Formats: sequence, structure tokens, C-alpha cells
Amino acid sequence: MNSKDNNLFWEPTEEMVDVSHGLGIPFGGIGTGYSVFGKFGFVQVNFNSTPDAEQTRQYPRGSLWKYDAPASPASDWAFLLSENDRSLLLQERPLVWLPGAVTVDRVRAYAYLPQGHFIFEKPAWQIQLHLAAFSPLIPHDLARSTIPVQVFSLTLRNDSVEKRVFQLKLIHRENLQVAGKTAVWQESDGAVGLACQEGEADGRGAGVSFALAAGEQRTLHFHLAWHYPLFQTPSASSAALYKRYYTAAFPSVSAVLEQAMQDADSWAAAVVGWHDSYKLPPCFKRLWFSALSSVITSTLLSDDPFFFEIESPHSGVNTMDVTVYSCWLYLVNWPELERLDMKQYLMAIPDQGPEAGHVWHSLWDEGADYVEEPIFPGRIYRDYLWLRDRDLLSAAFDKTLLAVRRVYETGHCDSLIVSRHGNQSYDGWKMPGVSAFVNSAWIYSLYALQRMSELLDRDAEISGLPVAELCRLATASFDQMLWNEKEQYWNCFYRTPDAEAGSVPDASFLDQLFGRWLVLLDPASEGLLSKDKIRAALQSLYANNLVDDPAHDFRGWANGMLPGRRPDLTSGIHARTCWIGAQLNLGSLLGDAGEEAQSLDIFRSLEASLHNNHLAVGEWNQAVDADGKSRILAEEPGKDTPRFPPYPRYKSAWEYLVRLLGLKMDYDRLYLDPFKTMDFAIESIELAGALFTISVKKDWKRVTVNGAEAALPLVLDRNAADYRIEFR
Repeated sequence: MNSKDNNLFWEPTEEMVDVSHGLGIPFGGIGTGYSVFGKFGFVQVNFNSTPDAEQTRQYPRGSLWKYDAPASPASDWAFLLSENDRSLLLQERPLVWLPGAVTVDRVRAYAYLPQGHFIFEKPAWQIQLHLAAFSPLIPHDLARSTIPVQVFSLTLRNDSVEKRVFQLKLIHRENLQVAGKTAVWQESDGAVGLACQEGEADGRGAGVSFALAAGEQRTLHFHLAWHYPLFQTPSASSAALYKRYYTAAFPSVSAVLEQAMQDADSWAAAVVGWHDSYKLPPCFKRLWFSALSSVITSTLLSDDPFFFEIESPHSGVNTMDVTVYSCWLYLVNWPELERLDMKQYLMAIPDQGPEAGHVWHSLWDEGADYVEEPIFPGRIYRDYLWLRDRDLLSAAFDKTLLAVRRVYETGHCDSLIVSRHGNQSYDGWKMPGVSAFVNSAWIYSLYALQRMSELLDRDAEISGLPVAELCRLATASFDQMLWNEKEQYWNCFYRTPDAEAGSVPDASFLDQLFGRWLVLLDPASEGLLSKDKIRAALQSLYANNLVDDPAHDFRGWANGMLPGRRPDLTSGIHARTCWIGAQLNLGSLLGDAGEEAQSLDIFRSLEASLHNNHLAVGEWNQAVDADGKSRILAEEPGKDTPRFPPYPRYKSAWEYLVRLLGLKMDYDRLYLDPFKTMDFAIESIELAGALFTISVKKDWKRVTVNGAEAALPLVLDRNAADYRIEFR
């Protein structure tokens, strides 16, 4: 909290996001359920359901997905401030069960997840009200990050010239059971509990009465906890009842509240310390920490343990081509969750019969034509590098080989995999024949399988060819079929003779180097495709696919464009969208290629394009129209920004931390080559099993490691656990 002068009660920092226009800020842990608090009070309550199970799969703008509308009915609890015979609700919407209470004039909300800050404006009352809220999401601490609790610290200042007596309560609309300092709403399948640290509980809630002299202020601490032991995923093919992870530590809602009253201060300190550990331009922290909105609203975690991420707004569970992006947030902050995700996939991939090697699109109930099998090996290999886990390679090798064989034998052309219909991750944009998206993943996943084979000393053959030979042939064919010498990029796809008509083969596709991005951690993967061609393609995409529309305050990069920076209006709607993941991939790859200014331009432009809708990011942030200007896509407006809950893929923004550091690795060594165009630092951040404190000065030329001068390029031993590094 800042208090620079007597007239400034509290002010947001530049790293916070003003979300006063939206329905509020979500609070909750990993896999716990959540609620949103904001100008409408407590809304979007999902303590006892699959995340957003009540939402439909249709999402036109103006439906429940609209972020700036009162998107759910009035809640069952609220903050109520009373003085004498008058009462004030700390929200803009009245409650029918509190007919005598007036509302505040305005709620201002600032997100800095897992924190949120709120200013309640009611000048007539001559008070200042600031609410700081959080749930304990703490990196590398799954135990504390899975506690079903919301902590609220409300500061009230008396701006009148006389002493006054107030009562502040967190109340429920029904009568509650009282046990000591806690009040509990008990249901047949769970409970919600309320407590005030400084006060007492009664049959309506928890709170305290207190006096304030003129100009005096006081902070009170409230806890809202819940306990709903069982859940189901939204998978149509899995009706299993799972027990929530948090039940192992907390047998009841009262136990959660007891822990909160004991440890809330230490949780708050840990959250503040996490924020303070990053000394980076505010745009990075705004997007990185806002991406926790997706963690809070899209996850389920069982005590088995099984980790589920829901592809909001779809009912997909652990969707492979989504989580391969979104898992970057987990790799950086909770890597054990990536382990659990891949454990699920290894269990689900059949190892015999006609479906042997089939990699689900969404676990258990949704397959894909040929997209997921090429992604799977690269993701396993990337996890091996990050987690430094040979056992993972060994456990995954047989099914990885089966997946590669399956997709190749389903259809191939000149060592590349082929689809007559051209279905792939950009659903509304078909790429019939040999697509760049699928086959860039294919060639780099063949490389990943080759490396797995070498590391494990196990043979890997596909249709009689050693994987190294197939990788060589496939990479050569990728170049021969798709490279566009005139435009200096790989074409969107090559239409094979049996492929369907449709789409434009030589369109420039933003995510054409997805496969390279997938295994970018491995410095040895750099030799697969020509470094010069990679740089040329990235430069061409950066220039050709730009949608620069100052009139609409938008700057972004479309999925597809025709040569000459012309919108591709004939290849399907998703060719026209500025897909969040693809833009982040392009920016990261540009940074790796040494084009730092362009890389930073993409990240900063994307972050700015969200227009303070960071908690409500869609699959894309705009589309491009025939005139080259940015537009909301009329066919699927609810997938555009803003919409809530957010789509999980934007959590890949955390990969940019790795890129800024120039971090790569093999089993024994770490390699660091940070950006040189800006100052930044991290303090005591765990990455890939090592603890780093790193300071980077613009135009650095020298480096010290733990106080001693070190040689460049910098190579570090992965057996060491703690590094203090200065690039000077």
C-alpha cells in the first residue's frame, strides 16, 4: 500500500492492471474452485462444480462470456459496512436480501494476481475504503497453492472531523452455524465458511465493531473458505468421481479457516516476495501474473493426484495442442503439474490394438486427425530437458514410438505426414495436404525421438527406417515442398494430389515454426533447419502478417496473410485471427534469432492490445478485415478478447522469461545468453531445478558467476543448485 500524502489513500502500481470495467477478479487456488469479486460483489462462484459447467458452448458477444456485464445472479454473501442506522454494501449492485443497504457509487479494481485491489467510492460517507485480496498461489509450493481460501484485508479511513463507530462484516444471506470465530454455511456436499481475524462470528457471518478518530484508519482481515470434497471432469467419456487434492490436508472448512487465521500473513509475504523477485518492465509482469486467471478458473486437482486443465470455453480436458502452450506457466512455477499432465497422457495412450499410439486431443473423449501425435514426442523431450528426468524418457519411449509410427502409417508423402482434409489446431482454417504447422512439429519431434533413442540406447524404426534417417529425409522434404524462395518463408501447406481444394497454399502462416519453438530449449536442435532461412522466415512473417491499426488502438500479427501483406479472406476464418499463442511463438523465436527489438515489439504490442482485459483473454485478440484493419470476428465474437473465463493458451507468455534469459539446456549443462537491449533482473527464481539470481545490464559484455569472472558464452553445471550471475 502506498501513502505518499494525506490525500492519497492508496494507488495502483504500473504493474497492476485496471480491470474496473470488468466483472471482477478471480480468487482461488490450483484446482480448488474459485469466485470472482468486483463491482457486482461475489459473482461467478464455482466452489462446487467443474469450472464453468453452467456455461453453454455457444458464446456470442452479449452472452455469459461478456466480461463487462453482470454475468451471474447476486451472490449469497457480501461485505457490509454499518454506522448507526445506515448500511453500505461494498459493491455497485444492490441485494434483494439486504433491502435496507445502499451501494457504493463506484468500485475500482486492480489486478496483480494472485492479488487484487479494490477502491470503494462513496464520498457522501466521508470515508476511504481499500480492499486487498488474494489466494495463496505460491510458486514451487503446491501445498499452499491448493488451499481453498480467499483472504481479504479491508482498510477503512475516517475522513470526517469527528470520532465514529463502524461495524464491518462479511455476511451470508441465510442463517449459519457458529463455531468459535467461524460461521459456516453447510450443504449436503460441502460447506462455505467465514471468519474475521479481529472479530467474532454470529449466525449471519463474521465481523467486528470499532471506533475511528478523525483521520484514523484501521485494517481488518477476513477469510472466506470452502470445502467440497468431490468433483467430476466435463469429459463426456469419464464419469469418475474424484476427491479433491486439498481434502488430504483439510478435513473440513473449519480446518481451512483455522489455517488461514494462523498463516495468512506468511502467505501474503510469499506472494509479495514472488512479485518482487521479478525486476522487469511492467508489461511482462502484467501479462505473466494476469495469466494466473486461467490457472484459477480452469484447473481441477484430485488427491490421486491427477491434474486437469479445462479448455474454457470448451469442455476439453488436458487438450494436448493447448496445454503444450499453457504448461509453460506450470514448468516455470509448478513443474510437478506438467508431470501429472503427461502421466495422464501416458496412461491414456493405447499400447496395442487398432488404436495403438493414438494421442488424444482432449483426454478420453475427443480425438484429432493427425495433430497430437507429432506434438507429443517434442513435448516429452522438452519436459525431459526441463525436468532433467531420464526416467521420464524411459517411461515414455515405447508409447512415443507408437505415436510416431501411427501418424506416419496413417498417411505420408515424401517422409512428411499428410491429411486429405487438412484439419489441424487452427480449426477454421484447413491446410489440406502437407501443412507447415503439423510438419514443423513432425520434423522436430522426429529429432526428439532420435535424441530419446540415443540417450536410452534403444532402436527406433518407423516403417523400416531408422528415426535419424527419417528425420533427415523429412527435414529435406519440408524445405523442398514448402520453402517459398520469393517470399522467404515456408508456405502454409503443399497440396498433395488427393487433397481437398480450399485455402491458399502459399499464404504466410505465423506458426509455421511451431516445431522449432517446441524444442527450442535444446541448443543442438538449431541445426535441423537452415539458420539463415529461419531468420528470413521470421523477418518475413513479422513484416507481412502485421495488422497495424492505430485508429482502433491495435497492433498485432494475423495467423495468415497473402504475400504483400494482404488479408487471406478465402482460407477460413482462423486465417484472419491474431492468435495469442502464435504471436507469442513468433516473438520468442525472433528473440532467439537475435532480433530483440522485434521480439519485444510483439510482446509489448500483444500486451497493450488486451486493453486491460488481461484476466479475460480469448484465443485471439482481434481479426483482420478485407481493408487490413482490426475487427472482432463476426463468426465467433466470444472467442475474441475480452471474454471470461480466459482461454488457457496465453499462459505460454511465461516462456518469454526463458527467452529473455537465453536459457537452453541439455542433461548436464545450462546455457545463458540474455537479451542485450534492456536492463532486467530476477531474484531467487527456480528454473529447471536451479535457483537463479540474475542481473542483466543493457549492452552487457562480461559475466560473473557467484562473484568470479566467467567465460562467454556462459555454460553452467546443472549439478550446482544456486547461481548468482551478473551480466555487465
